[in-house]
Amino acid sequence: MNQVKNEEKHVPKELCSVCNIQIDRISMEQHLKGKKHILLVNQIKMKKRISQQISSEGIYITGIPTSLRKDKLVKHFKQFGQVIAILRNETENTGLLQFRTKKQADMALKCSHHVEGSLLGVQPRNQVEHNLTNSSSKGSAGLFDEIEVFKRKFEETLKSNAVIPVDEQIHLLVKIVETTEEEKSTKSQIISSLEEWLSLEFPGCCLHLFGSSVTGLAFRNDSDLDIFLEIPKYDEGLAVADASLSDEKLTEKKREYMLKTLRRASNIIRSHPDITDLFVVSNARIPVSKFVYSAIGVKCDLTCNNIIAVQNSKLLYSLQSLDVRIRPYLYALKFWAKSHRLISSPESTLSSYALTLMAVFYLQQTDPPLVPSIESLQSEVPQEKKIYCNGWNISFQVPLDTGKSPTQATSEMSIIYLLIGFFRFYQKLNANEVVVCPRIGKCLLKTEFVDAPHSPECRSTLLCNTKQGDSRPPLKISLLSVQDPFELNFNVSFNFRHFELFQSLCELAERTCLRIVDVKKSDKQSALPALFKVPLKTKHASKAKRNPTQSSVLLKFVSLDGVASLENVKKLCQSVGQFIISLFIFSYGIRVEETTQIESKQRKLDDCDLEVLVGNDSIVKWRTNYSMTLPFDIFNKRDELSSEIHKGNDKNSLLDQEKTITSLISSENALFENVNPFAIVNFSITCDAKFPIVALHFGNTDIPESVFVKLVNNVRRFVTKSVKHHLIASELPYELS
Repeated sequence: MNQVKNEEKHVPKELCSVCNIQIDRISMEQHLKGKKHILLVNQIKMKKRISQQISSEGIYITGIPTSLRKDKLVKHFKQFGQVIAILRNETENTGLLQFRTKKQADMALKCSHHVEGSLLGVQPRNQVEHNLTNSSSKGSAGLFDEIEVFKRKFEETLKSNAVIPVDEQIHLLVKIVETTEEEKSTKSQIISSLEEWLSLEFPGCCLHLFGSSVTGLAFRNDSDLDIFLEIPKYDEGLAVADASLSDEKLTEKKREYMLKTLRRASNIIRSHPDITDLFVVSNARIPVSKFVYSAIGVKCDLTCNNIIAVQNSKLLYSLQSLDVRIRPYLYALKFWAKSHRLISSPESTLSSYALTLMAVFYLQQTDPPLVPSIESLQSEVPQEKKIYCNGWNISFQVPLDTGKSPTQATSEMSIIYLLIGFFRFYQKLNANEVVVCPRIGKCLLKTEFVDAPHSPECRSTLLCNTKQGDSRPPLKISLLSVQDPFELNFNVSFNFRHFELFQSLCELAERTCLRIVDVKKSDKQSALPALFKVPLKTKHASKAKRNPTQSSVLLKFVSLDGVASLENVKKLCQSVGQFIISLFIFSYGIRVEETTQIESKQRKLDDCDLEVLVGNDSIVKWRTNYSMTLPFDIFNKRDELSSEIHKGNDKNSLLDQEKTITSLISSENALFENVNPFAIVNFSITCDAKFPIVALHFGNTDIPESVFVKLVNNVRRFVTKSVKHHLIASELPYELS
């Protein structure tokens, strides 16, 4: 009996290299006929055909001088045909260039190539082995997988060393996670390349980095870039700086001009050989152009009117020079927040900038304060050197005696105790009643931002409401309100909806830090990594385990004349999509922010190492992702009011009529701008010109499921009704099926 069992254990197995599994010979024949195996085989064949096609249309270039710009290189090879992509390896002076067709590549291979005095060598791409991959693009798991890598490396480093004091452990963590000099150099090269490209359209323009790249708090391999485009002059002859530094609020006309400028800049950048996936978010608080620098996989955000953000970043960088403990303290807090997915996470809406401001504000509460009030730093600036933007004073001057050592060399002033103080402070913060104000270095009651009399003294610290004479909008109050130190009516934490979770994690972090201090006193190796371990049960974690509530609204169209060309159907989908967005923003008063655009093309090359650059004429399906914020229940009593407004009111357009109804509903929610929004929902609009269909997909964030279901049902009723009206009013030869 035992012999039979042993024989069964040693049945020879064979390896299926396609599926990467081992199975016995008897089951292999059945496995090879399986659907999964056949699907993988077909995918491999398809990838091979695509790879062969790309290789035949590409050339391998050698001897490229470092001084030769890519645009010059592309211009030279364009004489042979359309260049759709190029990649360079500057360390080896080589590159790959992809033509549209094999015929164009063959023509280039038959000629000699002299570019700006240099002779370039060319070979068929499929005859050489090349290495143009970039280390920064390795791995697609994202930043949070990087955080886990940092954690493991940190733990391994601690295990391999003798007892390390806890503050030195924090310094060690900073060395592991901070950006390298190579990454900083790469970012500078990107800025130089883009600046050179944009100068063709905007002579004398200048690009400024802001965000973590400037504050010095960026994480390794987290290479997103925030860029501000400064243009010397408007077409009207006014300097951008002068317009930005006006004491009055920028008019709507100037905002439109800045948006126009951003679109002009985007069109120039779009032609850059290294730029892909570009789109403009025009309805954001600060319009932004988003794109990817594909040569090294860096995501970039470009703005034209964001000088305040540049000053904010410089401020946070300068404050770190006041005390040697501030930078590691801020890095440790950011690493803790990223580990618990409180920032830079789809589950949370707290920005890294907001967290850093909160951390700075706590340093203003220590005894003695490690950071002075921002107002006191502004008072150090001479009047003739003060800088203003939209009426806000954005100038400051940090004292010159930087980098000083701690004034009190006691354990209570160590970095770990600063962390304990931060967690304790925000754990006990009564966020329902106060506003965190780093400008003056103290908390103010929320009632002061509504009830305070209009006076110069009040305007230096807070914004009064418009009823009392202030021309600027008031600070929008939310559960956690953190006032920007420069733009005083900007609540940087307005959209953060998880403050209760934040406080519970602060409580847990404080206890963990106290245990670390106790271990330190017992002369054992401190357990700092415990601070970054995520508890098994958190609000975010529980949400991640269940599928979020989702729902869709499908609008299917049928041609009335029975004939519909692809071009006409695309125009239909575009018209309906734009109408729905106008209905949401203009008529319903919903704040809609575009996040990403995804396009499907008739000709798509998957699994290749080059970005395929093709025109929009081939796009047959596209999806745009949005985030929508409803300030109040816009559908409450809408049926009742609709019947009254629409009676005998045919002169006004449907959008105007719906806007009137929203105004009547909002009159009952007069203070909706100063409270939490009614709902924040993710949604996307998918347009498919093949069928044709316009689909609205909604994803719940954290509102009650019953409220979400009711909201989508209301959207379905009113949007369907409005689209039917739009088809008739626009004389589109289609109807809803």
